[in-house]
Amino acid sequence: MPSKRPPRRAARWQPAAPPATKPRRAPDLVAGVLILIAAGMLFLETKDCGLMGVDTYPIIISSRVQSCGELVGTCTEKLMDGRYGGDFYRPLLNLTFALDYALWELKPFGYQLTNLLLLAGCAAALYVLTKRAAGAGCAVASLAALVFFLLHPTHIEVLPVPARRPELLCCLLMALSLASQLSPRSLGRRGPPIWPAVFTLLAVAAKETALILPALAFLVVLLYSPASTISKRLRQAALALIPHAIALVVMLGARLAVLGGLGGHGATRAYESFDSYAAQVRRLLELLVFPQPIMQATSTGTWLLVGLILGLVLTAVLKLWFRPRGSTPAATDRRLVRAAVLALAWLVLVGLTYVTTGKIQPWYLLLLVAGLAMLVGIAAEAVVAVIRGSQLPARMAAVPTLILLGLLVAWQGRYSPLVCHYDEWERATAASHTFLDQLQTGIVAARDGTTLEAPPIPVRAMPRKDRPHIRGAAILMDYSVQAWAELKFPERRIRVRGAADALGDRPAADEVLVLLKHRMIGF
Repeated sequence: MPSKRPPRRAARWQPAAPPATKPRRAPDLVAGVLILIAAGMLFLETKDCGLMGVDTYPIIISSRVQSCGELVGTCTEKLMDGRYGGDFYRPLLNLTFALDYALWELKPFGYQLTNLLLLAGCAAALYVLTKRAAGAGCAVASLAALVFFLLHPTHIEVLPVPARRPELLCCLLMALSLASQLSPRSLGRRGPPIWPAVFTLLAVAAKETALILPALAFLVVLLYSPASTISKRLRQAALALIPHAIALVVMLGARLAVLGGLGGHGATRAYESFDSYAAQVRRLLELLVFPQPIMQATSTGTWLLVGLILGLVLTAVLKLWFRPRGSTPAATDRRLVRAAVLALAWLVLVGLTYVTTGKIQPWYLLLLVAGLAMLVGIAAEAVVAVIRGSQLPARMAAVPTLILLGLLVAWQGRYSPLVCHYDEWERATAASHTFLDQLQTGIVAARDGTTLEAPPIPVRAMPRKDRPHIRGAAILMDYSVQAWAELKFPERRIRVRGAADALGDRPAADEVLVLLKHRMIGF
């Protein structure tokens, strides 16, 4: 008998699945154009600068590679190979200088180009990091962070000085490490990802400040892990620390082997009281808020910052107060809060590192500027989101807050080297070339066994009065001239001494003793 089959039901109509939306590429295109424009303008500002900075020539001569043995040696020696009192181990920095010297020798153009490319890389990596931290749909956050970073006045303290390259390298690799830690592939892995730790290893090999990266990586996984419970998040964050810990152990072992200890500038600064520690914190905040000394002549920045903080607090309170009852925070809001926590952690850890060591310089601000740029971008995204979709009272507070945020960015950007010309490096370059040309002529004419009195050595370019200026326009020192002489005259023995050090000193029969008797500070 034929089997009885159940009657066939009519197929229920299903709506067609919406086509997969392509990720928006317009913000990425805008970011790329902004980076290219800013990089081009900054390069025009710095391309004619000389090899500025007292440490530049010593780093070049100790990092150059002229044989396979020297390639190994530059990775197994301390920074400047004993030509400076501090003990540092930065093999990645050495390798970048070795490459520059192989390509350009002592032509400043190549060193300036390398620094410029590193700054562009920092900007691109910061854009990606902010985009992943805030969410791919938060284009305002990533673009605002990028604009703030590109406009910051601190770059004129770093870009023209090859010796300040560690800040650029460290910033680039720290951003890459956290951005790779934030990638969906890394967060979704059962085991610990490797690439974030590779970037951590390279960052520590560029500058010691990157030692804070494992703590930030732990925080990233804890905040952004897709795990459903806090215990699973903690477990994943702990697993993510393993490759970072291995990277730090490798670098610490190499550092101990090369330096015979932890190294550094010397003993860590001991603060006599809480007030002295607080004074360092205030100085760091002052440098960050007022990157130009002329900005302190008015209270504009203080009022802008205070008004912005009050506006952000008021906007957040009104948004929560007038939120519909029973509603939960949107996923975007939660993501922005996590991104803000990450940016604040970056700022606090970097700031504490500088304050604790007691070493605060204007060109050290670059890493802090990166964290602050993230925070500015996240604040802009949050305020724009309130304007787009919150109740009227919250929107009324958000509009002036957004205006204050824009004014703060514009106020600092007014002193950016993109729009403001600084002539200290031009004057420093001219003075340096004049001094070195005269000294080279004197050395060529001097016979071995004689003492040569050098012309006045330019030490620092002093700022013009009542105008924006560079805080750290350093040029040359005694050990800078010694390294330059060895680079220029490899076949001769040149010994450079300061006037105080050379009292009663006589040159050997096979050397020229260069006496730096006079210093020129300000011109």
